[in-house]
Amino acid sequence: MSTTCRIGLLQLADSAPVLGARSMGIFSRHGLDVEAVVVPSWANIADGLVWNGLDGALMFPPLAIMTALGQRGRAIGLRPGFPVSRGGNTIVLRGQKVDHTEWTAQADKHQAFENWKNTLGRKPRLGVVHLYSTHYLILSRFLKSLSVCRDTEIEIVIMPPARMIQALAAGEIDGFCAGPPWGADAHLKGLAFIVAGSASLAPGHLEKMLVLKEIWKNQNPDGPTRIHAALTEAIALCHDPAHAQDITHLLSRPLDANGLGLPQEAVKAVMPDSHTMADTMMFGGQNGQTGAACGWMIEDMQNEGWLPAPMLETLRTLGWYDCQ
Repeated sequence: MSTTCRIGLLQLADSAPVLGARSMGIFSRHGLDVEAVVVPSWANIADGLVWNGLDGALMFPPLAIMTALGQRGRAIGLRPGFPVSRGGNTIVLRGQKVDHTEWTAQADKHQAFENWKNTLGRKPRLGVVHLYSTHYLILSRFLKSLSVCRDTEIEIVIMPPARMIQALAAGEIDGFCAGPPWGADAHLKGLAFIVAGSASLAPGHLEKMLVLKEIWKNQNPDGPTRIHAALTEAIALCHDPAHAQDITHLLSRPLDANGLGLPQEAVKAVMPDSHTMADTMMFGGQNGQTGAACGWMIEDMQNEGWLPAPMLETLRTLGWYDCQ
């Protein structure tokens, strides 16, 4: 009898290992009946874990940490999960080829940002996918590197990643930091130009991990081992150029055909073997990193005032300082 598991995920290309493991029968071979539950937003992911709609989720560590600590409702004690993806986040700003050329030509990036902002005639609105996200932390690092005050010189807008392109085209936002393939899609559609991302601001960082609820792990003691084995196989396939076309087609299928409805050309641009973008997807665990993979995130989260001292002790107990 198969072990059932409901895993939440969003319309993001780095969901490929979970989607691939289900579509290619890898989960089934490991005695697993996995339902990939595609939801609209990261708030839905956190709520699904907290209020029992999901058994696990593919999510970034900051949100997993804050969900574990009860900042999304009740504390559920999530522990670090299986590393699935690294990097891949992209920061884009409204504009076309000429704007990108002007940005690149300007050595002083603070002045380049000011020049770009002046073309808008108002305070820029920049989108991120969630407050408790790697994207928010990476965008904050980017703005700090330009000596731009995040709290006074721009406006942060929270919205689901799949809405970013529509919002950019409609003028609701003037740029964003989001996961693959949305930055590539904005660039390919001529809506925005790429200014930075994971590769330059936090090289090789842990992006998504599969977290499983403790109650599910207790009910299925060998379940995590089997899920990890299946995902290890799927990750190898996602990294293999021979399977790039199949993975691209899978991610591009409509939602009602068990795909994610992602733009095909943008997915191609962010596949691991692509050489067209700096911020391509990477899968699996650490890539030359040393120390705990979540260390820089926890430090930045402390600096944001999200983690008072008592919470840090809870994180140590749950193993977040040791996550790889």
